[in-house]
Amino acid sequence: MDSGDQSDPEKSSRWSVIGLSVISVLVVLAIVASLVRLPYYKIAPGSVRDTIGLVEAPPARETEPQGQISFVTVSQTPDITLWDWLDAKLDRHSIIRHEDEVRGDQTTQEKRDEDQRRMRASKNSAVVLALDRLGFDLEITPLGIEVARVFECTGAEGTLGTGDVILALDGEATLDSASLLGELAEHEIGDTIVLRVERIDPENSARSISVEDVSLTLGSADAACLADDVRADEARPFMGIGIDPLFSEELPFDVGIETGNVGGPSAGLAFTLAIIDVLSEGELTNGLSVVATGTITREGSVGAVGGLQQKTAAAEDSGADIFLVPICCDNLVNVATGEPVPSNYEEALQYADDMQVVGVETLDDALEAIGALGGDVEPFLAVG
Repeated sequence: MDSGDQSDPEKSSRWSVIGLSVISVLVVLAIVASLVRLPYYKIAPGSVRDTIGLVEAPPARETEPQGQISFVTVSQTPDITLWDWLDAKLDRHSIIRHEDEVRGDQTTQEKRDEDQRRMRASKNSAVVLALDRLGFDLEITPLGIEVARVFECTGAEGTLGTGDVILALDGEATLDSASLLGELAEHEIGDTIVLRVERIDPENSARSISVEDVSLTLGSADAACLADDVRADEARPFMGIGIDPLFSEELPFDVGIETGNVGGPSAGLAFTLAIIDVLSEGELTNGLSVVATGTITREGSVGAVGGLQQKTAAAEDSGADIFLVPICCDNLVNVATGEPVPSNYEEALQYADDMQVVGVETLDDALEAIGALGGDVEPFLAVG
C-alpha cells in the first residue's frame, strides 16, 4: 500500500488536541455565560391574560361573556445572564435596562412589594368604579393617605416610613389626596409642617403601633438630588413621598380579581371593563377579543403606563381585535436628554402592525371604542 495515503499520526494527534481545547473553551464560556449575573434587567413582551376568568363574584350575579377582555404584562428579568443579554439583543421587542433605571434606590424585594401595593390599589379602584357604573349604591369612606414610598434627600427620609398613614397636616384632617394636596398648597418650600401619622407594624400591616405628630421640612420637587423619575420640572413644595389613598368601602357584595404574583397598576382599565362584563347581561365586547392597558382612578380617568413596545407586541401576537391604550402623555421629556418622549398612544401605533389601536383618556372613551365595534356599552356610560 502506498504510504502517501496514510494519515500522519502526529498531525492527527495535534488536531485532536486543538479540537479538545476549543471544545473545552466553549464549554467554559457557556458555563460562564449561564452563571455570571449582570446588574441589568431584560425587558421583554409578557403575556396576555383573559381578565374575565379572573373575576370572583357571587355565582348568582355572574354571567358568561362570549368575548375576552385581557390585560397585558411586561416580562422583567433581573440580574440577567450573558445568554439573556444576547437573547435581548437579537429580539427587536426586548431591551436591556440597568437595574438603577428600573428600581431606583429600591431593592428588588422593595420593588416587588411596591408593585403589589399598587396592584391592590388598582383592583380596589376598578371594583368601586365598575360597581358604580353598574348602578349599585356604594358607601366609601376615606381613611387616610398611605406612604407608598419615601424618596432620598427629602424631608421625609428618616421621618416617614412605607406603610405610615397620614391623617392630618398642621391639625387639618387630610384623609384623602385632595385635602392633603390642598393643605400642602398653603405652604412654601422650606416651611416646616407637622403631620399626624399612624405608624403601622412592618410585620403586620393590619396592626397599628401608634399615632404621633412628626415634623417635616418641605423641600422642592425639582431638587437636583432627586432621581430622574421623581424630579419635577418646576419648583414647588415637596414632602418626598409617594402616596396611596386608603378607603373603607361598603360594597353590596364581594368582588375580587385573582392575579397571582402579577404587580403594578397598569391593568386597572382591563379590570374595570371585565367586572362590568361579568356582572351585566348582554355582550359588552360583541364577542371580540379586547386587550387593554392603563391605570384607572375611581373617577374613571385612564393613566399612563410603561412598556408600550413590549405590551403592543404581546397584544398583537395574541390576535387581539382591538388594543386600548392611554393617550397620555404628550408633554413628557426625557430628563437626561431633554428630548420629547412619545405618548403611550404614539408608541403603541409605532409598534402595531395589523391590530387596531385606540387611545383613551377615560373609561367612557374605552366603552365608546368598544361600542363602535358593536358592543353593548350604552348602559354603562357616565354621559348616558
